[in-house]
Amino acid sequence: MPVHPSSPASTGFQGTHKRGLAAWIAAAGLLGLGASLAGCPAGKCFVRLQSNVNGKQSDECLVDTCPANASFENGKNACFCKAGFVPLAGACVTMADANASCGKAYSYNNGSCVAKTCAAGQQLNAGTGACENKAESDKAVAQNAGIVLQQGQGIGCPAGFTYVVNEAKEGACVPNELTCGTGTKYEGGKCVDVGCAAGTVFDAKTGQCMKLKEGETISVQAKLNAAMGPDFCAPHAKNPGGFKVAPGGSQTIKVSVTVNVPSKDVDKTEVVAIKTTNTGGAELTPQVFPGVANVQKQVNEQIIPSIRALGGKSNEGQATAEVTCVIKRAPVQVIETHGGGM
Repeated sequence: MPVHPSSPASTGFQGTHKRGLAAWIAAAGLLGLGASLAGCPAGKCFVRLQSNVNGKQSDECLVDTCPANASFENGKNACFCKAGFVPLAGACVTMADANASCGKAYSYNNGSCVAKTCAAGQQLNAGTGACENKAESDKAVAQNAGIVLQQGQGIGCPAGFTYVVNEAKEGACVPNELTCGTGTKYEGGKCVDVGCAAGTVFDAKTGQCMKLKEGETISVQAKLNAAMGPDFCAPHAKNPGGFKVAPGGSQTIKVSVTVNVPSKDVDKTEVVAIKTTNTGGAELTPQVFPGVANVQKQVNEQIIPSIRALGGKSNEGQATAEVTCVIKRAPVQVIETHGGGM
């Protein structure tokens, strides 16, 4: 929706004048109209200021869908993170915060969290994020599983499963499709980037990127819904022992999260409740199921910071979302390594 200054005194708005104009338009209820008219890229820029001062033309977006630490680029009709920040799950965060949000078993790469890999002869410990000597790790896993390894043998998994080792040297084979980290989805037999720009998140139900911001407010509900998607389950699917899932067994859990947004300030978002239950509705406690503590940690240390990082005002004062996670485990296998530890 182009906004054309009508007098010399109104041309060339700068600084607080521009912000005042945007606020005035919002108060006048014109944002929805601006978003629907030709000339404003749908879901990107809601209000534009076009002016011609002494023959010099300008065209600037005043109200956009960008989160904190991002800016709107007219030429590309999209939001991009400012220098020093990277996009992750709709927000623009520092590289350090992105890696922290990905969790110990993943690392940040180009907008998504990808599973860490180790050099030949090493095995990733998903619990610590460290690469360890695979031959030694295999021996410990085999001992815990009651398996005797011969010279030139190691531990592996059947086709379609990923081998994971946790802190206590407990090895497990989990379905490949349950291992995809934040910002990825399982497609074509592997985890691939969802490719959502800053200010948008991947909606697993529709398979599309969805914008978080309407005018000047952000939907914390939409953000929480996206955060509680299939990728939330990956760290827990890779830790079946934490939910007492034995080799060959499975367990389906439901995780429900409720947050408050005091004064609708997104950067003050706080947890109200985290509840983990089985399919029958019985609550699982960390005292009985150690994996529940990791669920709580993931919400507090990854999801809440990623919501706060969006900044601005929220549409809602409270939001609740839940996700169903399948924890499935196949028995580990003895594989021939020919002494190479792989």
